Amino acid sequence: MDSNQLKIFCMVTRQQSFSKAAKMLHMSQPAVSTHVKNLEEYYQGPLFDRTPQGVTLTKAGEVFHTYAQRILKVQDEMEQQLETVFQRENNQIVIGASSTIGNVSLPCSIYLFKELYPEVELCLNIANAEEVLSMVMSDVVDIGVVEGDTEPDTLKSLHVTSDELVLIVPPQHPAEEVISLEDFLKQPLILRETGSGTRKIMETALSRQGYAVNQLNVMTEMKNIYAIKSAVEAGLGGSVVPRLAVRKEAYTGTLKILTITDMAMPIIFNIVYPNNRPLTTKTKLFIKFLTDPEENCLC
Repeated sequence: MDSNQLKIFCMVTRQQSFSKAAKMLHMSQPAVSTHVKNLEEYYQGPLFDRTPQGVTLTKAGEVFHTYAQRILKVQDEMEQQLETVFQRENNQIVIGASSTIGNVSLPCSIYLFKELYPEVELCLNIANAEEVLSMVMSDVVDIGVVEGDTEPDTLKSLHVTSDELVLIVPPQHPAEEVISLEDFLKQPLILRETGSGTRKIMETALSRQGYAVNQLNVMTEMKNIYAIKSAVEAGLGGSVVPRLAVRKEAYTGTLKILTITDMAMPIIFNIVYPNNRPLTTKTKLFIKFLTDPEENCLC
């Protein structure tokens, strides 16, 4: 038994469902079921009554749940006390974030976190995904928030949120909601620079359709999401960006969002940090603030 199993057990208890708990924990249902089954085998008895409508605690499960909550609470207290004893308490968190989420969502989340923990100093460094990963691996930042998969196996990755890449064009563009792949290839484009996570995702999606970036009608490249949006609004071309980056502009009508036929571009944002580096209590609190599905404090 480990604390992770206790957390899984408590989530299943709260959700009264293996499938709902798996979704909240970003795990597969079989993995969640296996952890619970291992606990039941270890204690030689059922902890849940399973029905078609979901699961409820057995008498033994109620006892286990009470102690599991107490153990997890004591573990959190222990870690905070140990950190103080070892003089590792640090009220500064340095965050590296890729351009889209760093410019759009994290500033609001940092503001909300500061309202809860005013003593914490948060520093935000914004760069492209490749540069952020480099900063994480060289200890320039405590954690990184980037889009796409993280290749180095020395990094731990935690899911933050999911989104998709879309094509943005000026509001007077003739297409309504969808544009064909053939028309997209002809569309004048403003792209993110090489090393950008969104560009890598677009390149992968293009490759699946048998095309490459050099077959696109690229007018220029820009690093800043605000510069890209301004250029598109001015009618200089279209661009491929995360949907969350243009929610306000789509609502006000200053930009139009189009999806590209047969070219789905899902995007996942992750928190990353080295496996072998201990995190301070405040950094753990910030990670929980962003990733806990019950808090859901990513703006």
